[in-house]
Amino acid sequence: VGTAVTAIAVAMTVFHLYAAYDIVPTQELRYIHAAFVLTLSFLLFPLAARFRNHVQWFDVVPALAGVGIIIYALWGGDDFLDRAAVPDRWDVILGTIFIVLVLEAARRTTGPIMPVVAVLFIAYAMLGPHLPPPWTHRGFDIARLVGHLFITLEGIFGVAVDVSATLIIMFTIYGAILQHSGAGKFFIDFSLA
Repeated sequence: VGTAVTAIAVAMTVFHLYAAYDIVPTQELRYIHAAFVLTLSFLLFPLAARFRNHVQWFDVVPALAGVGIIIYALWGGDDFLDRAAVPDRWDVILGTIFIVLVLEAARRTTGPIMPVVAVLFIAYAMLGPHLPPPWTHRGFDIARLVGHLFITLEGIFGVAVDVSATLIIMFTIYGAILQHSGAGKFFIDFSLA
């Protein structure tokens, strides 16, 4: 399992180094980055503390589901992006599953606060007509919400994923190289001398 996770992390590194060298279209870059991050999130962070240091089947299934949904989105190409305003049935089903996967990956990696806040905002978007006057709005149905969060490059695949896929990953790779080559320790020792 450790070898497989290392291979996935190396593949992610190679892909992002290639993306830094050559032009990768925005949609593909963000989607592939999210697929790598989701996969590693489910394989490296256990469902609960008692499953630490063991990858279970319920870690592998959501990782594969996330990759499968990203393949579905990439396979759709521009037609998939054009359906954002009126997603079809499979878009809504797979988009809902993907949103749940992202929320679970966020819970596993950062704790419960971020997913709880995200769920509250999703509930606010859906329950708008039922809220008292200062907060009332016409509301959004599940298809429109999934179309925005999953299909467009403004929801899940928005600016934060773009920055993560282009800048943060490069600094992370650079930091890992410095740490594992011993160069980081050398610079710290040199600065103290």
